[in-house]
Amino acid sequence: MRLADYETLAVSRDARGIAAVALDRPAARNALNPAAIDELASAIAKLGAEDGVRAIVLRGNGPVFCAGADLGWMRAAEGASADEVAADSRRLQAAFAAVAACPKATIARVHGAALAGALGLVACCDIAVVQAGTRFALSEARLGLVPGIVSSFLLPKIGPSWLRCFAISAGGFGAEEALRAGLVHEIAEDEAALDERVEARCRQALAAAPEAVAETKALLAEIGAAPDPANFPAALSRNARARMSETAREGIAAFHDRRKPGWAQDG
Repeated sequence: MRLADYETLAVSRDARGIAAVALDRPAARNALNPAAIDELASAIAKLGAEDGVRAIVLRGNGPVFCAGADLGWMRAAEGASADEVAADSRRLQAAFAAVAACPKATIARVHGAALAGALGLVACCDIAVVQAGTRFALSEARLGLVPGIVSSFLLPKIGPSWLRCFAISAGGFGAEEALRAGLVHEIAEDEAALDERVEARCRQALAAAPEAVAETKALLAEIGAAPDPANFPAALSRNARARMSETAREGIAAFHDRRKPGWAQDG
């Protein structure tokens, strides 16, 4: 059953109360632009408040899960004021927080690629199942950016050691390394197996009491196993400041021009 019409999402729910929220910009590799970010936050909040919803599967339509922030949108926003850039950063932070704080069981179905901010979406879900061969990267530093927003949500999921490794190297890594880091919980060999494993996780969610799930997630937040809102202001400030820098402008321009940025060296 389709629940609502969205510009950037496909949202549905089956008779059991399993909702699917699919990023639906396949031509743009499901990159996150303002509409996608706002609609995602809204959809998760609405589903989280519905008594009939037992679990939410977050997925991406098309060949990849999500390519992170839409760099075309970010490039078009050059010249925006500091307040406007901060508002954009706050929008993304609010969407991640909505997923992380959702009282329902949340399951990430990850395939193809999960890049930059997409790692935040994966980290915010309670359970993540990934298809073998999926590429990951916390690639912001390669573009002259800082993973300010996403780091607040990755830290409680993978810990400081893996976060430092991924953020400072900014290089790609695969499903096996994502599993070792604790970013994902299991690997499926192909798309059919991916759907089977996600369905198995949904059945597990249906066996749990909804009230107990919500209370457990609240408990985990209280004892520090969830993102700490106290970290959000510093993350937002550094993210917005980096976006306005000359370094970021060069990095994003180089990406669009398909060339190396000025600081890149062959190694």
